[in-house]
Amino acid sequence: MPVSVFVLICLIGMLHHYIGYKLILTKKALDKIEPKRLFGRFCTRRVLKGLWHFSTACWFGFAALIFVLSFGETPTKETSIMIVSFIFSVSGWLSSSLKCARTIYWLSFILIAGLSASHI
Repeated sequence: MPVSVFVLICLIGMLHHYIGYKLILTKKALDKIEPKRLFGRFCTRRVLKGLWHFSTACWFGFAALIFVLSFGETPTKETSIMIVSFIFSVSGWLSSSLKCARTIYWLSFILIAGLSASHI
């Protein structure tokens, strides 16, 4: 049962990523957003894209925790932190190497991974 939950959560994560970038975070959709405060449209677009990517990474991290739970005992603190560090380092690496390297949020993912790894 937990392995099927793992597969389902991975599918949800992939759908979340696809729907976000192909339907919700398109240039046409983001042009309709009228920010009322702070830094305007430019910052709002970057924040939305960064948060969307962060939440996609969280889906895969949660799936990895479910996968670890499916093989017996409760994961230790070190195992959980290692999973978080791995997910965010892979996400940061992919974000920096693909076309979305123009945005700076990949640096925050690598920072989260490094801070997580320092607590193991």
